[in-house]
Amino acid sequence: MKTLRLIGMAIVAVIMSVNFAACSDDDDEDNNGNNGNNPLVGTWIDSYGEDYYFIWKFNADGTGMNQEYYHGDLEYPVSFTYTYDAKTTVLTVTYKDDVSLIPEVDTYYVTFNGNTMIAKEFGEWGEDEPNTWTKQ
Repeated sequence: MKTLRLIGMAIVAVIMSVNFAACSDDDDEDNNGNNGNNPLVGTWIDSYGEDYYFIWKFNADGTGMNQEYYHGDLEYPVSFTYTYDAKTTVLTVTYKDDVSLIPEVDTYYVTFNGNTMIAKEFGEWGEDEPNTWTKQ
């Protein structure tokens, strides 16, 4: 009788653990609330004319590259890490180069409209003018 009770308890424990596993959230969000559809991932360009433009490359793993081109020449490639919170639309970019020991952190509010992203930086002097980026 004692053995049957232990077996019954084991069966109940197995059923409960299967039910808890089945109740997990189907919309698995990453730590930034992105549901695997991070709109930043890809290559973006912000152009100030033919001879002067910036390229942001965002990878799905939270890393990226910022490239500045002037007269067609690559001037300042800098790698970065980033987080994007889909709920607050806040993008935080942390730049680290080989020269500076202290990383630079920039924070933006971003909005998306198709292949266009508007990024408005909030810096130490207040709001900057928004930049318009086009997805390539």
